[in-house]
Amino acid sequence: MVTGAPASAINLIDADRQVSFSTVGLQRRSVPRDDSMCNHAISEGASIYVTDARDDERFVDNPFVTGEIAELRLYAAAPITTPDGHAIGSLCVVDTEVRALTANQREALDDLAAQAVQLFELHRHADELTATLTELDHLAAHDALTGLANRRRFTGVVDGRLTSDTGPAGDLLVFGDLDGFKAVNDEHGHAAGDEVLRVVADRLRAATRPEDLVARLGGDEFAVLCPDTPADHADGLLDRLRDVVAQPITVHGQPVSVGFSIGSARAAEGDDIDALLREADAAMYEDKRARAGR
Repeated sequence: MVTGAPASAINLIDADRQVSFSTVGLQRRSVPRDDSMCNHAISEGASIYVTDARDDERFVDNPFVTGEIAELRLYAAAPITTPDGHAIGSLCVVDTEVRALTANQREALDDLAAQAVQLFELHRHADELTATLTELDHLAAHDALTGLANRRRFTGVVDGRLTSDTGPAGDLLVFGDLDGFKAVNDEHGHAAGDEVLRVVADRLRAATRPEDLVARLGGDEFAVLCPDTPADHADGLLDRLRDVVAQPITVHGQPVSVGFSIGSARAAEGDDIDALLREADAAMYEDKRARAGR
């Protein structure tokens, strides 16, 4: 590497996660965006050069610095920005040793990030990049942790049904969040929390029909779009989803349990996605209060 650093990565960012697209000397991984060091270069829209990450308030508690994931010291990153001005990721170089980049090395890092953008553009139609773009399209529509549809895809599909010529007659929107999830994170760590979210996602998929769209909207919030669902099936569906989520989950050899407060709203002609989500959210909080009082 022209910077002399032993490890480098091109990282891509979506709303919730950082995914390593290409690495040298580093393990490819997907991590929450809050844990991403490169998130700062993207959010700030400028290159970052840190000699010792332990001395930088942005990174002092980061798991890549503290030893939870790694013990990085040198961290330098240049944002990767598309021609239309969207920062989609970063090119970073790292080292476990404390050291600084020279002015020439910093300039080289910025130039390489710019070249990365040019390569993306030049090879847009190449077979390898086509596969990459397909993966990026998938990432843009799916939650990286669970593989479920993300908020963007979910709201787009619901809005499409609301505005279609046939209308949303019979569509049921289900919204819920996990009870006791914070305690899992606090007592067992965020890796355990991630495993719980993955298991819950799998259970929700298994408990719904192929035509239903299950989504993770963010955090511990999930939603399901159930097309053409008779009114007399709604209560049974909600009970089934509560029951499957409530089953114990084994994490690191220990059983943990979470609950699922859930509400629903039935789509009607003239509705919009925001109104439907508000109605389902209000019903979910009624369910949460009722369950807390038992």
